[in-house]
This record gives sequence, C-alpha cells and structure tokens, in this order.
Amino acid sequence: MEQLLTVASFNEFAPAEMLKDRLIAAGLNADILDDSGAQAALFSGKEPRAHMKVRVRKHEAEKALELLAEWEKEGLLREAVHCPQCGSSRVEFPQFSRDTSASMFFGALAAVKLIPREFYCENCQFTWPDKVEAEIERDALNWPK
Repeated sequence: MEQLLTVASFNEFAPAEMLKDRLIAAGLNADILDDSGAQAALFSGKEPRAHMKVRVRKHEAEKALELLAEWEKEGLLREAVHCPQCGSSRVEFPQFSRDTSASMFFGALAAVKLIPREFYCENCQFTWPDKVEAEIERDALNWPK
C-alpha cells in the first residue's frame, strides 16, 4: 500500500474536488479523503473542520507542492485552511494523531473540554485555536469593566 500525503485541507468538498481534478490534469495521482467521520467518531466533532483532504502519493508530493505554490497565485487555494504562521494548507483538525490508540484518550478529553481542540500545521507544527474568544475590556488595573 502506497503512502499518501495531504497537500491541502478544506472545509468544503467543492474546492477540494477542484484542486484534485487540477492535480490529476497535471499528471499526478490525487484523491480526496473525507475525514469528517473520524472527527465525529473519535473527537465528538459536530462541525468538522479541515476535513476534506486532498492527497497525493508520497513520491509526488514535492511536485504537487510546487504546483500548489503556482496555483495559489491564481486563487485556487483561497478556500483552503491555511496555517497563520507559515501559510501552509497541510492542516489537521483537531491536533491529535489518528494513527495511535492514544488519540481516543485525547479525543475524550477534548470532547469534555478539558483540553482545547486546535488546528495543527503539518508543515511547521504550529497549533492555533478553533475559535478566538473575544477580548474582555479591562481598566488600568486589569480588572474587567
């Protein structure tokens, strides 16, 4: 079984399919993995995020990433989920690995909100929150107004 690498993550199917078709037209073997089932089952995610994964074979990843850099200028990746630190669209949500049995443990902790669910960049390992909480207005002594 050949290893596949995610080259872009989307919240919706249509833009992921457009990118997959473009990669296939460029001569690469690309497919889409819908990760929403795993997010719902393992991490109690009611609203899946970054769950449409466009993947290519491992030996084609470098060529695919070069093409993505070109196509990003055309706006093809406008709807992809991007890392705020490095700009990569190789993003996981939540940040837990699906390859280990420990993911069930961390998923349960996230489901009961003991640990936050965050996005994870596979490129630079940066994590960031799903939702940014509104900042509370404070006075000069840092007390809430």
